[in-house]
Amino acid sequence: MTPLAFFRGAEVRRLLERAAEAAGMPLSLHYVEHGEEGPKMAAWGGCATCAYVAGLPEGKRACRESRLAASLDALAQGRGLPFLCHMGFACVAAPALPEKSYVLSLGPYAPAGAAESLAFDVLRGMEALTGKQMEELPFALDDIHRVPVSAPPALLAWLTDALNDLWNARTLADSEETGTSDSDSDSALPSKPHSPRRKRPARNAPSAYAAAEIAAAVAAGDQPLSRELLAGVLAEGRAQARRRQAVLRGRTIAAVGAILEALENTGVETASGWEALPQLAAAVQESKTQGEMLDAAMMVLGPLRRKAVKQTTRAMDYEALNAIVNDRLYEGVTLEEAAHLLGETATAVSHRLRRKFGMSYSEYVGRLRISKAKELLRRTRLSGTE
Repeated sequence: MTPLAFFRGAEVRRLLERAAEAAGMPLSLHYVEHGEEGPKMAAWGGCATCAYVAGLPEGKRACRESRLAASLDALAQGRGLPFLCHMGFACVAAPALPEKSYVLSLGPYAPAGAAESLAFDVLRGMEALTGKQMEELPFALDDIHRVPVSAPPALLAWLTDALNDLWNARTLADSEETGTSDSDSDSALPSKPHSPRRKRPARNAPSAYAAAEIAAAVAAGDQPLSRELLAGVLAEGRAQARRRQAVLRGRTIAAVGAILEALENTGVETASGWEALPQLAAAVQESKTQGEMLDAAMMVLGPLRRKAVKQTTRAMDYEALNAIVNDRLYEGVTLEEAAHLLGETATAVSHRLRRKFGMSYSEYVGRLRISKAKELLRRTRLSGTE
């Protein structure tokens, strides 16, 4: 599958639209190559300011130039980068796929700590754009969201992680079906010569936020395990002491987004979770400790847990499966033993785990054991061997 066909797919477009709704700000996708930005491939959401500026003679050009500079930096560094546009708004640009020339732009928004100067900055931006002195703005700023500074980059990081997972799954499926690897470029678009290729992760490789494991625990109704696994995800964030809290806040938001995506893929109704993301970002920004961040995250996941238990227990008792595995986490329990205790066949248990959470039984148990080992290394004096 080519990237162009990938982005035109219904599932990917729904994901991007949902991300824009959750962020409450515009999201756009562009192709960038050889220092130039191609036409906008797709866009979701909008704001009065952008619509007004785009109608000015120099408006579109100024927007494109500020966005292109950020896009080139994001592609060069291979990660999302916040930037200020020519109007003084905050935005974020990030590569949509690794080693591909597609860039997502999220914004504009106003960092919560700098919202007071927003009108003044925008007024100066309009004067620079029009060459005229202005006393007031010809448009309202009501639809420019004031959000914690760490929230939009974290949301875009989650979105690109989700896109990469979908891309890897699609290209792997295509390769298995046709016996060939995917092309590095679209036939309709130029590509970078001699671009090095990284080995793609396996289809069911663990995510950076342990989304599948935590989603399984949420579906099982195991709130203590869900919280424990999420705490492990936060503990793995690395940063200097002065940046530690910002990293924890960003990882909390990104992890919850990844968990919601994993739950949605299992058929769980997650609309309330997506709608609560802006409130989660605000609560996390005000949190002083990791415990408070976990509390905020579980407030989003808790209602989904109740819905998940109601929906999934009809097919298989995931709560009972979780209890069986965790009660014998140290000595281990085989698939056959767990299936017997559940009154299911081993094949049925394995099939439902893979279909619901993208993991085999052994992967699920293995990841839980690794998570427990990480916790013991952090909280005890046991050696790695022990």
